[in-house]
Amino acid sequence: MNYKYSIISLLLAFSLTTAYAQDIHFSQFSETPQLINPGATGVYDGYARAILNYKNQWLAMGNSFNTLAGSFDLPVLAKKANKAHIGAGLNFFSDKAGDAKVGLTEVALSFSGILPVTRLSVLSIGISVGGAQHKADYSALRWGDQYDGKGFDNNINPNEPVAFTSAFYTDLSAGVYYEYYSGKNTMERNEQKRLAVGFAYFHMNRPEQQYFSAVEKLYGKYVVNINGFFDVTGTSVSIVPSFVCFVQGKSNEFNVGALVRYRFRNATKVTGFVSESAISIGAHYRFSDALIPQVNFEMSNFSIGICYDINTSSYSTVSHHNGGAELSVKYLIARGAKWQER
Repeated sequence: MNYKYSIISLLLAFSLTTAYAQDIHFSQFSETPQLINPGATGVYDGYARAILNYKNQWLAMGNSFNTLAGSFDLPVLAKKANKAHIGAGLNFFSDKAGDAKVGLTEVALSFSGILPVTRLSVLSIGISVGGAQHKADYSALRWGDQYDGKGFDNNINPNEPVAFTSAFYTDLSAGVYYEYYSGKNTMERNEQKRLAVGFAYFHMNRPEQQYFSAVEKLYGKYVVNINGFFDVTGTSVSIVPSFVCFVQGKSNEFNVGALVRYRFRNATKVTGFVSESAISIGAHYRFSDALIPQVNFEMSNFSIGICYDINTSSYSTVSHHNGGAELSVKYLIARGAKWQER
């Protein structure tokens, strides 16, 4: 095999190692609650919540990373939000990249215990139990030894070592989530204030990852998140700030930003026949990596979020600032026409 294909093989090896070492992430992290903190499962004013997420990252690479995720969660036995209850959820994601479709698929169940601390705040402790599978398909790859003088023949042995084809492991995670809420039940609903703080630890069991003959344990991942919602008194405007930090082994990631939300239709206070509608516009910044403008539309029980990563790292000389597009769709069944008072 010539040097050109040796380099390709090394790059493939590097990409496989990278896939093992780092977790997926979405720029709209507020729309992936169970991937941020299992303790956030079922912590919201509603009966059921379903979210779909899609991200296409590093478009400049050609066969870039494609990530699909979905989640569903609901509070269980929660007749009133100010009573202790539990949350239950299901989430999955699938991440693939390159001609070999090197990727990771995981399905997990999340459970939380939600306990009112005061009339205006709740504390939730959650766990997540899942199964994950790494997989690669080498049939689409072309190697120097497969060139027969006229073209590439897949039936020819490429004489290349195979790092792995499929590997499965179990995954355990846990988190603590605290939310404070205050608000007045006014006709304009312009007095809401909400602040949530969470801490989570993913890969508690340190599952083993094998690449060729090397076996290493997956680093645990620490996640700290803070998000808020603050109505501007006397207006239809709200400020929605958020922050999340990931630390996994020697890697770390910090995201901070805010959205400005404008409510252009109020919900009816008694019948519930008309739901609130709003638009949110803003941006987040992922330190040393990307600026992320975002817009979110809320229509009745649905919301649609769109964002784009504008690459600002040193890789931008190759990417030309093309990071990745992301879409989220959420369906939330609200608790009722009258606003909840904790």
